[in-house]
Amino acid sequence: MKRNNAFTLIELLVVIAIIAILAAILFPVFAQARESARQTTCLSNLKQITLADMMYLQDYDDTFVPVGGSIEKAWVAGQPASAQGRLTSNGVKDVNGWSLNLLPYIKSRDLFQCPSMDKVFSGNGDCAGANGVKMTNHYAYNYWLGADDSYPYGDYAQAPDGSATFLSPMNQAGVVSPASTIMHFHSGSVPPYGTSWGCVYTTIELPDFYNKIRPRVRHKNGDNISFADGHAKWFELSKQDSKVQSQTTVIDDRRQIWMYPFYPSSNGGYTPQ
Repeated sequence: MKRNNAFTLIELLVVIAIIAILAAILFPVFAQARESARQTTCLSNLKQITLADMMYLQDYDDTFVPVGGSIEKAWVAGQPASAQGRLTSNGVKDVNGWSLNLLPYIKSRDLFQCPSMDKVFSGNGDCAGANGVKMTNHYAYNYWLGADDSYPYGDYAQAPDGSATFLSPMNQAGVVSPASTIMHFHSGSVPPYGTSWGCVYTTIELPDFYNKIRPRVRHKNGDNISFADGHAKWFELSKQDSKVQSQTTVIDDRRQIWMYPFYPSSNGGYTPQ
């Protein structure tokens, strides 16, 4: 008699089950490998942006690049920032944000985009008009390093203990510990945090800035941060750290990172409770 070599139904189901188990094991590994590659690209972006800062310092007498990017809230979100100008203590001036000042050293707008972040803005409230607008900058800058008169509001222009006012960019020599002083990290004005505010800070013309430590926990269980001495590194964080998006935290003694450039100062510095 001729033997039939076809698979039985049971054998076929076993093979399918084995393939499904292998896929369930391998797909997360592939996803992690893909995210690791994006994390590395983002870290490279931050490193190159920060090296551009260092070149700017050399060309401008060791003075940090100015923030230069605040605008009136009354202007419609999503319009080209270059057509709006920025509000200063001396009136409205042309927009010339920190990323535009660094662009001659970088030569590529793509470096301002993190591959793990959304490419178009999605928001509500005041930001609903920016829905669908392409985001060209995913990074923020330490306001206390590049403070100018473009945003002299709230505590942005004031030291955390009220001892100093920041209305002009700092000199590099004035930073007490540049290896611990944050220069750039991910923008908090990009969703999910900036869905109802900050929508105007999604462009290179109007880049974001901060005077708080606000990590995003964007890359796996951490985020990339660059510092005032020119180096950049990935920090392990926790989901709990994301809650500082709504907190006033300028110093993280656990990780030896801070925003305030004069910390630790001669009077012991300032550590928030």
